[in-house]
Amino acid sequence: MARASRLLLLILLLVLGATRAAPAIDILKGIMPGKVSALHEKVEGSCLECHVLGQKQFFEKCLACHKEVQRDIEGKKSFHGKIDAPRCETCHAEHKGRENSLIDFKKEKFDHTQAEFSLVGKHRQAECAGCHLKHKYRETPRDCFSCHVKKDKHEGGLGKACERCHTSDGWKEIKFDHSKTRFLLEGKHQTVGCEKCHAAAPFSSTPTTCVGCHQKEDKHKGVLGRQCENCHTAAAWKKILFDHNKTEFKLIGRHQEAPCLKCHKSPQLKETPKVCFSCHQKEDRHKGVLGRQCESCHSAEGWKKILFDHDQTRFRLIGSHREAPCLKCHQTPQLRETPKACFECHRKEDRHKGKLGQECDRCHVAEKWKRITFDHAATKYPLIGKHITVPCATCHAEERYKISSECSTCHRKDDKHQGKLGDSCDRCHVEKAWKEIQKFDHRKTRFPLLGKHEPIRCARCHPTLLFKDVSSVCVDCHREDDYHRGSFGAKCEFCHAADDWKRQTFDHVKETGYPLVEKHSKIKCGDCHRKPLFSQKTSRQCVQCHRRDDPHDGELGARCEICHTTVGFKVIKKISSEKEFIGIARFRRTTDR
Repeated sequence: MARASRLLLLILLLVLGATRAAPAIDILKGIMPGKVSALHEKVEGSCLECHVLGQKQFFEKCLACHKEVQRDIEGKKSFHGKIDAPRCETCHAEHKGRENSLIDFKKEKFDHTQAEFSLVGKHRQAECAGCHLKHKYRETPRDCFSCHVKKDKHEGGLGKACERCHTSDGWKEIKFDHSKTRFLLEGKHQTVGCEKCHAAAPFSSTPTTCVGCHQKEDKHKGVLGRQCENCHTAAAWKKILFDHNKTEFKLIGRHQEAPCLKCHKSPQLKETPKVCFSCHQKEDRHKGVLGRQCESCHSAEGWKKILFDHDQTRFRLIGSHREAPCLKCHQTPQLRETPKACFECHRKEDRHKGKLGQECDRCHVAEKWKRITFDHAATKYPLIGKHITVPCATCHAEERYKISSECSTCHRKDDKHQGKLGDSCDRCHVEKAWKEIQKFDHRKTRFPLLGKHEPIRCARCHPTLLFKDVSSVCVDCHREDDYHRGSFGAKCEFCHAADDWKRQTFDHVKETGYPLVEKHSKIKCGDCHRKPLFSQKTSRQCVQCHRRDDPHDGELGARCEICHTTVGFKVIKKISSEKEFIGIARFRRTTDR
């Protein structure tokens, strides 16, 4: 079948060869599978320009026109040279119309490494058309400069080998190793932008001396020469290497912290004065009265740190005087005219308003103004207890010192007894604590405190603190506790004791004639004398209390004691004869009747 097809094609070509060319081409166009692309339009109809009779492959025909691709294949370089057994029609399909692109491959699967240009960094994000202009692929240059020439801020001054400094990871990421130049980057130079020093190309013409870049910043205006590195470092412009101790003025104390320009007002550093007064004249609060030898009192450690030894004067500093600022006492530059008497300085602070004289040191000390040395024990009223901690002014108000020693003089307002107990507070109270009562002896009253009454707080019985208005009758305090509801009168002590309210002193035999024995001696009063307690005489019959306990339901009458005893209700007397039993029955009939 294949041989027949080829034979038919050969006959057709021979026939066409015998006819005119133009009609032949028209015939071929009629049998083509489709129009060729615009690039091959010139050879459309000339089938043998691309095809070989009797062969499916037309690889050699393609290379006859595309010599540069042939060289790549033969040299095994570039994209086409890397393909095993290349077939042009695999990627470059024809007869699909004028608008058809001869390059037909899936971009996302294309391995760019075969084109001898691996896509790394930012190149991975670039669109194909961004580099392959006008659909040119093989002819696309591989060097950076060809694509990035318009972005070259160096304007060609550094050559075309962009990759020496830049990387494909980012245009602004520089890999240039400055340490391989004649100028090693140190300190602040490491963070400076390239264009800061390299303002113009070529970079090789950039000066390497400090003054070459920093001449405008030279505050010395060239007076100290051009060797900036003698004092300054690349670590920081304000970090000075200069060793001031090698000069005639060593820097100590606060001078080490002072900026150079604080002392060196002009670039002529050697003309700076070395005397304290020359720099600190404006700060001299003494206005020159004490001379110009500032160092006699002051030190470089701190202006306020004074070296002056006040103990060498006629007024030694002790106590709080050591902490006082000089100007607190020396308010004028004429220090020697400062008074030495306490009163002269502390006149405004004298709360006594001169009434106690001007000899402050009789009571006060220099350690602390509020610390008093006055000995109150030497007066008619020694201070003891709480009085020791009371401020003087509490008792000596309005600077009154000759006052009465009676308690009521100071404590009249505190007297909760309203004067009912007189002015002799010390009869009950002590200086240790006002609320602590130690002296009062209740036994000397009409109501000595016994038993439970002894530990009770005074206010429990004396709510008004007038004391004398309180009754000594028990029921007046214990009325609410009275179980008897007044039926026994007001003499609680007749039955109750002061040491224990529940302990009874009542003699049941003596007062009632009804002895409490056995079980009756152990029960509570209220079990027999039900509420209201003792409001009426309680019956002595057993049945009065034990009616509910009677298992006989009254069949045997009300005299339980004939059979039962107070030892225990279940303890039954022994009935020794018929006579006793008949007696019980007779008692029942009598009771019933």
